[in-house]
Amino acid sequence: MQTYAITESELERLSEIFNKCLSTRTVESLSTMLGEPFDYRIGKTKMLDISALDELTPAFSDSVDMSAVYVKQTGDIDVGILYYMPEKDGKKFAAKLLGLKKLGAFSKLSKSSLSETGNILSGSFFNALAIEKHCKTTSDIAGFAIDTFRSLLEIPATDIGIETQSLIACDAEFNSQSDLRLRMLIILDPINAKKLLDIRI
Repeated sequence: MQTYAITESELERLSEIFNKCLSTRTVESLSTMLGEPFDYRIGKTKMLDISALDELTPAFSDSVDMSAVYVKQTGDIDVGILYYMPEKDGKKFAAKLLGLKKLGAFSKLSKSSLSETGNILSGSFFNALAIEKHCKTTSDIAGFAIDTFRSLLEIPATDIGIETQSLIACDAEFNSQSDLRLRMLIILDPINAKKLLDIRI
């Protein structure tokens, strides 16, 4: 099986690209949708084997189900984005989107609101990427699910990493003053990571 290598320097360059996209468009879109300012923290971009998904599993996810939205972009590069938060935070997030004080069980409308949020945030991220690297992508339909983080991660990880059996991953966390929290995991395979780095403006 062919080995796909990414250097530490290339991983740092990917982090810089992702960080610029988040700071110029994504945070602004999220703040506009929710009507309050958000700040964010971006993690280190890493390469891992597709069998080592536990490396991406946050400690807080062990005992709680997650609300998640997965969006895949295809085109000049193929990238998957998984938005996730504990289920209780997902309800809080959806209630804010729908103008409600509190949300009980997830309804079709509340699930749709979270899926649409994923679409909008992905659109803002990839618009910024198009400006930064001049690459064109189109989005698949966002999918909403509630499950353990590991179960939620297996689908996009397999979708993205099946060919190379490895992933490039970068996580970001968004926080508001009212304690709304959202996490974003950007994943692509080494082939598409190289494509992204090799695009010359």
